[in-house]
Amino acid sequence: MTAPDWIIISGYGLIVLLLGILASRRAKGETEYFLASHSLGWLPVAGSTWATKLSALTFIGLPGAAIAQNFTFAQLWLGSFLAAYCVAAFLVPQFYRLQVPTIYTYLGRRIGPWTQSSAAAIFIASRCLASAVRVAGCAIAVSVFFGLPLLEAIVLIAGVAAIYVLTGGLRAVVWTDMLQLGLFLGGALAAIIFVALKLPGGVIEIVETGLAADKFRLFDLRLELSDPATFWTGNVFAFVLGLATGGADQDIAQRALACRSASQARTALISAGAADLLSTLLFLTAGASVFAYYQAFPDTAVSALASAGRHDYVFPHFIRHELPAGLRGVLVAALLAAAMSSLDSALSGLASSAYFDFRSMERPRNSLDPTWSRVLVVMFAIVLALIAIGFGSQPSILWFGLQIMGYTYGGLLGLFLLALFAPKFTNDRASAIAAFASIAIVLWLTQWGFGFGGPPVPWPWAVVIGAASTFGIAMIVTVFRDRRHGP
Repeated sequence: MTAPDWIIISGYGLIVLLLGILASRRAKGETEYFLASHSLGWLPVAGSTWATKLSALTFIGLPGAAIAQNFTFAQLWLGSFLAAYCVAAFLVPQFYRLQVPTIYTYLGRRIGPWTQSSAAAIFIASRCLASAVRVAGCAIAVSVFFGLPLLEAIVLIAGVAAIYVLTGGLRAVVWTDMLQLGLFLGGALAAIIFVALKLPGGVIEIVETGLAADKFRLFDLRLELSDPATFWTGNVFAFVLGLATGGADQDIAQRALACRSASQARTALISAGAADLLSTLLFLTAGASVFAYYQAFPDTAVSALASAGRHDYVFPHFIRHELPAGLRGVLVAALLAAAMSSLDSALSGLASSAYFDFRSMERPRNSLDPTWSRVLVVMFAIVLALIAIGFGSQPSILWFGLQIMGYTYGGLLGLFLLALFAPKFTNDRASAIAAFASIAIVLWLTQWGFGFGGPPVPWPWAVVIGAASTFGIAMIVTVFRDRRHGP
């Protein structure tokens, strides 16, 4: 790292902190701090939602996937986009109709307080695990760039994100995400252009090398139920997980609740869902470009990483060792932007859920407890850092992150399906029991299968099983309870 690199990185950090300070002038009440006073337009919310979905997993995981395999990860966009459309069409209007501060308040009003608290608890546990994977992904790259131990990189990332969430709340998160989105996408594009200019054959050489190695294959139509990289299994998984992360996860839904109206929130979610395809293809192309570069200019360190299956480390290695001063700083800042855009939203979503869903509502309307709200942000930053330390050794951080969410988000989604379609036919405590029972069922089936010596259920189906079992168990428990206690 040279002086121009440090100047660019420092400038990025300064701008982010200034945005947080500016936003802090308005963060007086809880509605402003956690929901930006419901005053945001669809464009910044769409940009912030898009940036949050990208994360450091996208920055290092997608290039790593292209280097190791091909472009088939992009086919999952179809299921993800359909999920975003369904959330925008069916759940968002319900949230606005009831004017809820968190999406779990919606469950409380439709089913009951036990369901609300249970959903919030599952969300907090799930988001801590999933966001810790994102922190670990960014820390891998930061450790490569700066030669830091992974532990120090994790602490640094979590600390920086917590600082500007502490200052300005959701408004600071949204506007810093807009800045970070531009830097994030620009960094990937800059890497592609650099490779094209560096290779003797330019763009044509990237294409020819990629075609020869089957890098640009978009579809895998094999009917393989255990492989999430195939079209059919992957899109079922992407659709159900997209419903859960878009409509049952306070991290993403918090932005939709900050819009001026339900129609603007719907536009924001659908736009962000459509834009995912662009960023996915962009970063897969960056990976294919780096692959072509190292085919033309072999590197023993890269060969060693590939042999060890550590493809996620190749793009960070390329940034550190191949890019010139200045451009290297832009890419490092882009990576930090990717990490911050997902981590800041996670801290805000976790804090808002804990603040609204577990605290007594016997407090003055729209009063903000500044100490408690900020203690929650710091507490969750520490929790994410501690969990991330254990996740840094995963061979593929991209698929590991998706796998983690699949285990618990099905139960969460099942509660929202009950609230949307069968609130009058389910019992509050039965729903809470069903959600936790579904997680136990999923963990059992994915580890040991159905018994009798059969194989475990493939993990991509965990989120589907979780949602279905939550819905089914809640209905069954309610029926038996009603029969026992009478009409």
